Amino acid sequence: MRKVLRVFPFCLIIFSLAACGEFTTKDDDVDTGDVSEVHIYLSQDKMQRLYSSVATDSYTACTLDKDKWHGEAEIKVRGLSSRLKPKKSFALKIDGKKYMLERGQENGGLYNRIAMRAYQLAGVSACNTESVVLFLNDEYLGCYNFITYYDPDFMDGELYKCWFKNKLDMDRNHPLISQTEKKFPKDGDVSNMEHLICACSSFSDADWHEFVLKKVDIDKTASYLVVHDFLTVIDTGRTNYYIQFDGKYRIIPWDNEQCMLPGRKSYTLCNDNQLISRLAAVPEFKAVYNQKMQELFTGGGASCILNQLRNEAGAMFDNICTAMASDPEYATSRVDFMKIKTYVLNYLDKNTGRASDGDSLILH
Repeated sequence: MRKVLRVFPFCLIIFSLAACGEFTTKDDDVDTGDVSEVHIYLSQDKMQRLYSSVATDSYTACTLDKDKWHGEAEIKVRGLSSRLKPKKSFALKIDGKKYMLERGQENGGLYNRIAMRAYQLAGVSACNTESVVLFLNDEYLGCYNFITYYDPDFMDGELYKCWFKNKLDMDRNHPLISQTEKKFPKDGDVSNMEHLICACSSFSDADWHEFVLKKVDIDKTASYLVVHDFLTVIDTGRTNYYIQFDGKYRIIPWDNEQCMLPGRKSYTLCNDNQLISRLAAVPEFKAVYNQKMQELFTGGGASCILNQLRNEAGAMFDNICTAMASDPEYATSRVDFMKIKTYVLNYLDKNTGRASDGDSLILH
């Protein structure tokens, strides 16, 4: 009986992916509007391999049609939370480069798209994103974010995922480096991340101050945190950010879907994990942070990005609205989707939205 119980959750995942009846086919009345379509085709045996990728984390070959791409690609199921849901997220390899098909949520995945665009407008490296609709063997799976993944062609240096949740993580017997993944280059050398972990976890305030001034890209990292805090991103304590190192360290974003939330008045600036908390305690970093917040969001001057971000966000909603009405997972009504749009545009309004809470957006 125990063996059956251990196997059952995996079978449930497989069946949820294989249960195609909950989706609609290309021949049904599906209106995807002006959103770009992605068509992926797999033979029956390759579909079985795709199901298995939930557990094996391995790619399988497929045929892909999207705009300029027509030909062979590779696909696997990805993501922890989405694996238990009928609507999966996928990773793709096209011409040797990595892309993500992230399942759009009730907002069509636009929260993450808007966040990535905000980082870009603030001068921070962030993934390019596009709203698409996905067909798998002609079945309509709904609205997705098509995301260009970070790779060595996109940026210089090294890229890491590391968990800096809190100081307790660093004081345990096992080193934090055991929870670190080096995304590229795949050379096994994590010495630069070990240096950052050691500095953050054990340096005195004076030594940490000197380390930050010499080894941290204060301008870019402060810009990242300003956008992060303005958008009230709440799920980056352990994941959903990367560390880039090219002689200096900086934080760059990943998957900021959990943002622009109503509880922003109780949101605490720079209190997400131990690394961010220690950075915010450095006077020079704090000064740049407050300057960036004023320039990008609260000051309303020529460098303010809110008008452009708000206009682009409105266009994103308008572009995907028709497709969201046909999304088989959420079937978001036009009325409900427009409510989400209204909320986001109000949030980004420089006179009445998040920027009007100027006093709460200063590091003291």
